Amino acid sequence: MKTALVVIVLFIAGLLLGPLWSGNTGYVLISVGSYTVETSVVAALILLIIAVIILRAVIAFIARLIRGTKWGVRWFGNRRQQKAEAAFHDALVSLNHGDYAGSSRAANRAWQLRKQPNDALLAAYAAQQVGDVKQAREWLTHTDQNAELAVAEMIFALRENPESIESRLTQLRALLKDYPRHPELLRQAIIGFRHQHRYRDIAGLLPAAEQQQLISDTEFEALIEETYFHLMLEAGRSSASALQDYWQALTRDQRRNKAIRRAYLRALKTFDATAAADKVAARALKRGELDIAYLLEKQLLVAGPELRDIVQDGLKKKPDDPFLLQAIGQMALQTKDFALAQRALRRAADLAPSQRVLFDLAQTYDALGDTANALKCYREGLRV
Repeated sequence: MKTALVVIVLFIAGLLLGPLWSGNTGYVLISVGSYTVETSVVAALILLIIAVIILRAVIAFIARLIRGTKWGVRWFGNRRQQKAEAAFHDALVSLNHGDYAGSSRAANRAWQLRKQPNDALLAAYAAQQVGDVKQAREWLTHTDQNAELAVAEMIFALRENPESIESRLTQLRALLKDYPRHPELLRQAIIGFRHQHRYRDIAGLLPAAEQQQLISDTEFEALIEETYFHLMLEAGRSSASALQDYWQALTRDQRRNKAIRRAYLRALKTFDATAAADKVAARALKRGELDIAYLLEKQLLVAGPELRDIVQDGLKKKPDDPFLLQAIGQMALQTKDFALAQRALRRAADLAPSQRVLFDLAQTYDALGDTANALKCYREGLRV
C-alpha cells in the first residue's frame, strides 16, 4: 500500500513539475455553450485534484447523514450483513475444496464485517489446518467458547509436539476428566501417551475411544494388543506369578477379547512360559481367534503337547499344507528333533518358499552338520 501511494505521488508530481521545468506548461480549453475557459495543464490538474477531494468529502458527509437515519442504518446494515454472509459462504466453499488458506482469508473478511463468534471459530479451524497454530489460538480468543479454550490450547500443543505431554500431564488428565467424550482431545492424548509409553493412561482411554470410533477396527485392535502387551510385560517383570495374577484380575470380557488374548500369548512367550502359552494358543486356534499363519508370523509357536496335537491332526487332513509343515518343523527344531525338522521344513520350502522357512531349514542343516546345504539355504533365503 505504501509503495502504491509513493508511486501515485511521484506520478502526480511529475505531471505538475515536468511542464513547469521545461517552460512549456501547455493549455486546456473548456468550452460550454457560449462560455470558454482557458487554463494551463498544471492549473487544470490542481483544480481536478481539489474537485475530487471536495467531492469525496461531500459524499462522505452525505453518507454519514444517511447512516444516522433509520432507513440508512437499515440499508447499510443489510448491505454489510450481506457482504459478511457472502464472505462466510466463500469460506465454507473453500474449506470444502480443501483450500484452507482461502477459507482463512474469507473467514477473516466475514469477521471484520460482523464480528460473529462463528466467523472466528471457522477462521481458527482454517488457520490450524494450514499449520498457523499461533493465529488459530488468537482467533479462539474472539469466540464465545471460553470454557473450551483450554481444550483447544491442549489439542494445539499436542499437535505441535506430542512429546510435550510430559509437562502437561496434570492439566491433560483434568481436561480428560471434564471432557471424557471429546474426540480430538482423546485422539491427541492417545498419540501423546504412546510417545511417552504411558500404557496405563491409554488403557483408561480405550473404552471412550471405542465409543467415539476414533480409528478403524483394525488399528484399534492393534492399539489394544500393544497396550495390554506392555502392561503385561510390566507385570511379568516384577515376579514369576505376577503375569498370571494380572491376567486373572482382568474382567471376563477382557479375557475374551481377541487382542488382549494375543497380547497375553506374546507376553507368555516373552517370559518362556511354554506350558501356559501352549494352552492359550491351542484354545485360540480352536475358537478361531488365531491361525497357524499368525503364530508363525509373530513367532509365537511353542512346542507344547496341545499345539502339537492340533498341527498333527491338521497334517492328517492336509498333508501338503505349507503352514502346518512349517509349524511341525519349527516345533521339531525347538525340541532338537532335527531329522523331523529337516523333512518338514524341506517339504514346506518346496511348496511355498519363504525367507523364514529357508533360514529355519538352514539352521536345521547346520545342526545336522550339513554345512553345504545350510549355506545353500541361506543364499536362497536372501534371494526370496
